[in-house]
Amino acid sequence: MTGLWLDYQQQRPLHWLGPLLLALAAAAAAMAGAYWLDLNDRASALERKLEMIEHGHGIRIAGGQRSQQTLAQEVARANEVLHQLTLPWQELLLAVEAAGGRNVTLLSLEPDMERRLVKIGGEARDMMVLLNYISQLEQQEAFGQVLLQNHQVQLRDPERPVRFALLAVWKGKP
Repeated sequence: MTGLWLDYQQQRPLHWLGPLLLALAAAAAAMAGAYWLDLNDRASALERKLEMIEHGHGIRIAGGQRSQQTLAQEVARANEVLHQLTLPWQELLLAVEAAGGRNVTLLSLEPDMERRLVKIGGEARDMMVLLNYISQLEQQEAFGQVLLQNHQVQLRDPERPVRFALLAVWKGKP
């Protein structure tokens, strides 16, 4: 009697595909590692520059030191950004929120501290709701006069809401 030989494995025509995928994965991992090292070096350099700025040391630009005019412009811009960040946002948002209701949806809020104005964009259920919202905004301590800049009935919407833009005089602290 002859021996019985069973081969349950099939011959795969792509036997080289596994090692190729492994090599590609290793290359991708190496590239990701190199990218991470580059980002780490950049972050370290930026941290060193920040420490120098915090300790009052000047940063040299290729070719010499910064001019006084450039430095003054950068300080003015930094002060402007700081001023924007220290706006009394909570007071403003609470006043706008207190005047609104379920029938008014706010879409934008753009304060302009230099001109003491706030531009409010939104959508109201109908024109009467919008007029009521304007009068409620005027009753808030944070706002003076509130003007309707423009409005438009949304005809494509079956409920026909009114999209609006308001301009309110802001009495908030500078």
